[in-house]
Amino acid sequence: VMKDGSKIVLTKTEFYILYLMMSTKGNIQSRKAISRFAWGLESLDRPRTIDTHISNIRKKIGQVDEKEVITVIKGVGYKLDDSLLD
Repeated sequence: VMKDGSKIVLTKTEFYILYLMMSTKGNIQSRKAISRFAWGLESLDRPRTIDTHISNIRKKIGQVDEKEVITVIKGVGYKLDDSLLD
């Protein structure tokens, strides 16, 4: 993954999650949808695992215009703000 001409190294799981979010153009992704896409599982033993991966992606990508690229939609899931991306 590239940002501002610099390479960002993601784990396989982080890449899958980011790919899902980028390929769905700003749609909200539930933990269940992320789990299904990244691991082929309907649910995880530790659902907060997804939160950890999202946190790691955020740290690696950083903010754009002082805004998080991936936002939490409380009680629903996560959304990638594609308006911030080129």
